[in-house]
Amino acid sequence: MQKPSTKSPSRWQLAIVLMVATFLLGMGTTMFISIERGSGVTDPDYYQHGLNYAKGKNGAYNEGLDWGMSASLAGSDLQVRVHDEKGAPVTGGRLLFQTRHGNEKEVLTLAETSPGVFVAPWPASGRGELRGELLFTRGESVASQKVVFFN
Repeated sequence: MQKPSTKSPSRWQLAIVLMVATFLLGMGTTMFISIERGSGVTDPDYYQHGLNYAKGKNGAYNEGLDWGMSASLAGSDLQVRVHDEKGAPVTGGRLLFQTRHGNEKEVLTLAETSPGVFVAPWPASGRGELRGELLFTRGESVASQKVVFFN
């Protein structure tokens, strides 16, 4: 007569059970974190943010949506004119030109030389093609524009 064999679980069976347990633990952790912390997409006011996109934090209309910017190279200077929808200059704000070179970010601050006209020396890194974004802020109002320069 043969002895009844007692099979113990082999290594591959234990590995499969361990992988399934790890998966279930990971899924449970992910679900717990998403329920507790949430994100901007699951924000209770998500749709209100979309409906009031043109408004600032104080609830006022963002005037910057109606502003325009025209940038040009004036000699060795970067010159940007900021104007409203009627063409009148927008004064008293702060204008930045932000560029990226690989992982490095360069920010150039432009100074207002006359009403609505902002000037800064052309950056030394601006040889050839230079891509960036103009960001004009005045109070809570913001206007931005992507630009490409060829030098």
